Amino acid sequence: MLVSLTSAKAQTWEPEQTTRLIGEDKIVRVQPGQSLYDVARAHGLALEHLAGANHLPISLSPVSVDKLIVPSRRILPQAPPKNGLVVNIPERGFYLFREGEPARFFPIAVGQPGRFATPTGQYSIREKVKDPEWIAPDWAGLGEDNVIPAGPDNPLGDRWIGLSSFGLGMHSTNNPSSVGSATSHGCMRMYPEIARTVFDSVETQWPVTIEYQTSRVAVDEDGIYVSCFEDVYSRVVRIEQLRNNFRRLDLSGFAGLLDLEKVLKDSTGIATKVVDFEVRSVVDDQTFRAFRVGEKLYIDREALTKAGVEQSFRLADRVVELKREDREISIPLYLEGVEMPKRANRELDFAFLSRGTAWYPAKDVLQSLSIPYKWDGESKTLRINP
Repeated sequence: MLVSLTSAKAQTWEPEQTTRLIGEDKIVRVQPGQSLYDVARAHGLALEHLAGANHLPISLSPVSVDKLIVPSRRILPQAPPKNGLVVNIPERGFYLFREGEPARFFPIAVGQPGRFATPTGQYSIREKVKDPEWIAPDWAGLGEDNVIPAGPDNPLGDRWIGLSSFGLGMHSTNNPSSVGSATSHGCMRMYPEIARTVFDSVETQWPVTIEYQTSRVAVDEDGIYVSCFEDVYSRVVRIEQLRNNFRRLDLSGFAGLLDLEKVLKDSTGIATKVVDFEVRSVVDDQTFRAFRVGEKLYIDREALTKAGVEQSFRLADRVVELKREDREISIPLYLEGVEMPKRANRELDFAFLSRGTAWYPAKDVLQSLSIPYKWDGESKTLRINP
């Protein structure tokens, strides 16, 4: 089957309509004697968040470095509720959505692996209780006298948000240094100050989604961002979940350009730009989108059309044919899970489709079609002179 792009209705590649990036990472100075926990709590995060971002061990001891990255930039879940909570177990945190207000991220402790793992699913807020009593379950080993009154010995702290599954909830804690860990008996612990804020912000009947995402992907105006998290319950194949997250956003071709194993290893919870859209191609003073992954520069089909290149797909052969004047070339078309064709004993850079347009490897195409070009690194601009 042969499909021509020169006769198709023009489509422009676009990022997501609304940005899903919130917050900004920052570097802070560590005061003498401060621990990761001290710095994390002061910035509304968990010890584990700072340990991962800074490649440091999880410890309550004073840190030996004088500066720390505080990973406050987050990628929001897709299709969040207008009012409600989305918990992500591997991220050790949850997002609070309240109509008319910016989304907020808060850290939690989650259930320990095994019998007490925090369950995933769709729930709602059933009750809100100040200064709750704790009726200890059998596993607590307290016998018949199993009611712990409100006060400093109550593991629920001074705020309880009960969900629509019996015994499952979000609450304050008398052990705040455990926030960020996987040590609870299934409930989600919050710092006392955060528990009070959340308690006052949510309403009964609000939805609560508990999910298990070891990665998030977002398409922003300036690039594609990825955050990756530990598989705390050893529940998924992380690289497959990451590929699926690219696929859901019609970004499989971009994923094919990336070393996803390296992305998983390097992200450590930080929202990292893995594809740079702060580059442009210019043809006859008209500007078009382009992107860069490492040293690879890609241009979109509109730039090639402006340069006089006819583009046709041989879908059955997974090939794109490009023609300009008396020159014609064929390059591989990327399809996820299909081995790429080879030429002259080397793997070709490939073309691919994404979000309504086609993308082409600039160097391979322009050189093969004898189209002059010049890269301006300072302005991140590829000037094409057909």
